[in-house]
Amino acid sequence: MANVKLSEKKLLEKIQAKLVLLIGKKISQQEILDKCIKFSDHNFDQFIKNEFDSPKITKELINKIISNTVQSGYHYPEKSNDELIYGI
Repeated sequence: MANVKLSEKKLLEKIQAKLVLLIGKKISQQEILDKCIKFSDHNFDQFIKNEFDSPKITKELINKIISNTVQSGYHYPEKSNDELIYGI
């Protein structure tokens, strides 16, 4: 078993105490963490949304990306993409 340092040890102890009051028996911190990991895995999209900052794709960003694209013709229709890119 690997050792993991916790920055929220006091919060884990608080959750453990609340569980004792709620279900009437002591649950080990290891069991609580295991269940939290499984819960996060089953609810992964919500976990990411709530706990991590992710770039927001807005209509404005999409329009900016589209406006920065360049339309160019295909100048060598007789060559494959590999020939053009890699020179083969």
